[in-house]
Formats: sequence, structure tokens, C-alpha cells
Amino acid sequence: MEIRKTMVPSSRKGGLIKGAREREYIYFTVTFNRFRDVSGSTAHEVLDREQPAECECVLCLPDNYSETGEQTPLILSFHGAGGRVCEAENLIGGVNYVEECIEAGYAALDVCGAEPHGLTMGCPEHLFAAYKAYRYAIKHFNLSESVLVAGASMGGHTAMNFAHTFPGIVTAIGMFYPRLNMDGVTVDGHYCIGTWDKTAHAEGKPSTHDRIVDIYRFPTDEWCEANTIGFNPYRIRSFIGADGKRVTIPPCPIKIWQGTADTTVDPIMVEEFVNSVRRSGSYIELHMMEGVAHKISPVMRAEILMWFNRFI
Repeated sequence: MEIRKTMVPSSRKGGLIKGAREREYIYFTVTFNRFRDVSGSTAHEVLDREQPAECECVLCLPDNYSETGEQTPLILSFHGAGGRVCEAENLIGGVNYVEECIEAGYAALDVCGAEPHGLTMGCPEHLFAAYKAYRYAIKHFNLSESVLVAGASMGGHTAMNFAHTFPGIVTAIGMFYPRLNMDGVTVDGHYCIGTWDKTAHAEGKPSTHDRIVDIYRFPTDEWCEANTIGFNPYRIRSFIGADGKRVTIPPCPIKIWQGTADTTVDPIMVEEFVNSVRRSGSYIELHMMEGVAHKISPVMRAEILMWFNRFI
């Protein structure tokens, strides 16, 4: 069932999103299989199974959307760790990141994720839910089957993982200050903190570290490399070259916007990711923004539209 609401969306802190205009947002729910086989094989036993779960989604169509004629380009715009999709609270997740794109004629879609809090960090369940939402959107609306993918912060983690998991449908990626390393990485003697290193608890809630143990199904509190394979952006489709440096092969062109004053996502790690992609001979752009912290700036919003315009 769809719920259509014409509104100015709310921020995660409860107020209205500054600068957002009133639009119609379409909320719907998809069912996906959240089961993940992380156990060893056994004889005469079917280990895989259907474990249905529901995920709330939101779609925003541009003013010039038409049910007939040329398909409207679609952006999957994934929220960061502080975002959610929630109709009851007028929350639209990462759809807000691409407001200028919607104004220019793009549709945008995001999903809450595999857990109600949305802090699912690009885990398999989040991606399967996002794919189901994508299938629902292109089935019921006149939208392009090839998509553009956006994300900010932890949403960048989800964006990269989605593109690697479903490369046949993703044309290009645009990310604001993306989280790209789940575990810590040392670059030229500088240690870049990974998501795994974030062990602080806030307001009695589980730490980011503890959430990784939970949503990636680690058997213990120790790092489990096997359970993150395919979902840790800096390591996906990569190898260590003869010079000892990592080489990363992306599924499509990428552009990243990163502030030098960001203390949440290490700019050095983002530069290393860009360099690892360039070592493979693949195309990636980086706009390093002097003095900008962990937030979306007007320049980012304007440039992601110009970036995506290249691919439609």
C-alpha cells in the first residue's frame, strides 16, 4: 500500500529540512529475504531459507514526471548513519541529498534499511531491501531501469556496495564524504579509523562497533573478515599490487566530494580510495574542498546534478 504525502520533510532532529520545498512523497513497504547463510555446509540439509522482513521506502517524483513517454531518470540516494525513512515522522532519508536533481527532473528513492534505526551500513540485507524497492519503483512508475546511485557518509558505503552487488543496473555513482573502510587502514604511516573502531556508546545505544557484530552476523566480538567480504568498499574487487599498494576496480564511473576539515570521515582515506581506483586505470573524480567539514554544501548539491547529467 502506498501513502502519498505533500509536505516539507522533517530533519532527523524533528524540525523541517532547511531549504527543502513542499513536494509529494510516496511511501511504500517492500518485503525482502533477510536470511544470510554464514554457516558451514552440512549434508542432507537445506541451509538457505526464506526469512521475510519488511522495509519502509520513500520515492519522490519530479514535477515534470509523466506516466507515459520518456522514462524519468532514477537516483537511488542512500542515507547516512543518522538518517531514516519513516512516513510517521516525515523522514525521507537520503532523498534530501539530491533535492537539486529532483528539481531538474530526476526521481529519487531511499529505503530505511534492514533495521528500523537505519544504521545498516551497507549490509547484505539493506542492499536486498533496496533492490526490492528499486524493482517496485520501476514496475509501478515510468522510471529508468538503469539507475544513478548517491550517498553521503555511511550512505556512501551503501552506495558502493549496491553498485558492486548489482553492477548491471548502476550507471554512475556520486558520493559526499563517503565511509569507505569498515576496518582501519594505514596510509603512508597515517592510521585511518574504520567504522569498526567506533566503540563509543551514546545514550545507552549500541556502539557502531557492536552494530557491525550484529548486522554482519559475526560469530564473536572479534573482527570476522569472511562475513564482510563483498561489503567492505575499499576491499571489494581489489588486490595488492607488486608495489604493495591496493588496486580497486569499480563497477562504473565515480565522483566524490570530500572536505579537508572532516573529522568523521578521514580525507586521507578518501584520497587513498581514489588513488586505489586510479591504480586500476579506472575513472574516478575527487573534489577535495578546503575547510569543509562533515556536511553537504551548496557546491556539492550543484555539482552532483552536473555529474549525473553526464549519464542520461
